[in-house]
Amino acid sequence: MKRPGVPKFPHSAQLFRFCQKVLAEQKGSKIHDQEVGNILEFNPSDCSHWKRGEKNVRSVFALAKLAETLQLEPSLVHDLAMGSATVDEAYFEYKESQQFFFATEKVKKVLTHEQLQNVRQRVMAFVENLHHRSDFATAPLYLPEVTRFFPFISTQPAEMMDKLTRILRTKPGQYTIQFKKGELKSQVRMGMTQDVAKILLTGERARFPELGASLAVCKEWEILLFTANLLVPKTLLLEELVKLDTRKNVVAELATLFWVPKSLIGFQLQDLFSSEQDTQKFSAVEQAL
Repeated sequence: MKRPGVPKFPHSAQLFRFCQKVLAEQKGSKIHDQEVGNILEFNPSDCSHWKRGEKNVRSVFALAKLAETLQLEPSLVHDLAMGSATVDEAYFEYKESQQFFFATEKVKKVLTHEQLQNVRQRVMAFVENLHHRSDFATAPLYLPEVTRFFPFISTQPAEMMDKLTRILRTKPGQYTIQFKKGELKSQVRMGMTQDVAKILLTGERARFPELGASLAVCKEWEILLFTANLLVPKTLLLEELVKLDTRKNVVAELATLFWVPKSLIGFQLQDLFSSEQDTQKFSAVEQAL
């Protein structure tokens, strides 16, 4: 008898694909299906059923085991199992979380504290000017409100299989950011914002002398700062923290409010802890909470 084309538990099949993709990257080679199944001590039959979406994998213990073994954020695994994220979206967040850490550690090893602060202040001032010009006061920020200031950047939905977004240089000084057609998810919004940052801070930096000279070691960190602070400005983040019910999942609530991935909220919260200029503000929020 021919098996039906639609799996009974499609979210479990997506979870298997994601775990397989992450494990293959971590090992640096192609892996067998059973290597994924071994994480949950599945026999070959159970592993095959999981892969095809014929076995529902969503128990708290199973998801916790996957997150621990693959060194993933538990919320990321949970979102996949519940259908809140696709494989591409979850993998995007996984890679970006790694990028956040590596980009930050890289600049800390090379630049002095004063140099870091100078770079941060230039990027922050540039972003704050965009917020002011777009009259942004209430989350979430809508990207067209910002991109309208840059007529050399356009956006276009497209059918894409391998990426959520990409930059096309249509002619000298002109760019089109293509994004995956369909519902505009938070990961796609973040990818588009990163692409805007790449164009402004690297490709067309000469148009904006206020950004100063570009340091190669800072490229990724500057893009990260631009993206995080454009979509999740710390002033608004602090205001919303005071309002939230701390009995709820604060990161998830903020991610929904700002329409961004949880990983970006996590980065901004960590930056609040570590950034000297934000320490006093954050202490005040802690007291209010």
